[in-house]
Amino acid sequence: MLGLDRKVPTAFDWLMLSLPWLGTNLTLLPIIALFSLWLWRKKGRGDLALQLVIVSLGSLIMNAVLKDLFNRPRPNLWQLRGQYAWASYPSGHAIVCTAVFFTIALMLYRERGWRWPFAVATTLMAVVLYSRLYLGVHWPTDVVGGLLLGIVWLAVTQYAFAPFRDHRAALASREPVTAETARFASSSATTKPGVSS
Repeated sequence: MLGLDRKVPTAFDWLMLSLPWLGTNLTLLPIIALFSLWLWRKKGRGDLALQLVIVSLGSLIMNAVLKDLFNRPRPNLWQLRGQYAWASYPSGHAIVCTAVFFTIALMLYRERGWRWPFAVATTLMAVVLYSRLYLGVHWPTDVVGGLLLGIVWLAVTQYAFAPFRDHRAALASREPVTAETARFASSSATTKPGVSS
């Protein structure tokens, strides 16, 4: 960490101070709550809303419990800057960036077929995680640990919500019942087969 270049342009320093707010629960939870409410009430996608809420709350709870358990001190190499609270390990930003950002990217890919959200999520994650080292608020192992925990939580929630996706896909693949189809099915059910002699 001592090898990080501390003499950088002002704009870069401002970026390192600002972007991490996108990866903190203080910022994301209200946004996720409002977006999930919109998905549920306006779009009828309670499955996606529930998944987003669980991923976000789970990231927060996991972060808080593990920080309290390990109680690792923050680095003391230079003055700490930016947003930080509680203990050092694991990096909550790393957990959130991995689990929440990539959950959203996977949702957009499945619903819209968009691939670009993966590039956005990867770029934001890389910048935010680097900024935690640049600002001196995490050890590298904090970031790596948070990254791995985020991947595990992402995989667990994707697996847990797979039945919801499969059920919705099965419903979508069924042939829509038209009036003509309904009449044909009704007449077929009421017509008795002839008796052969």
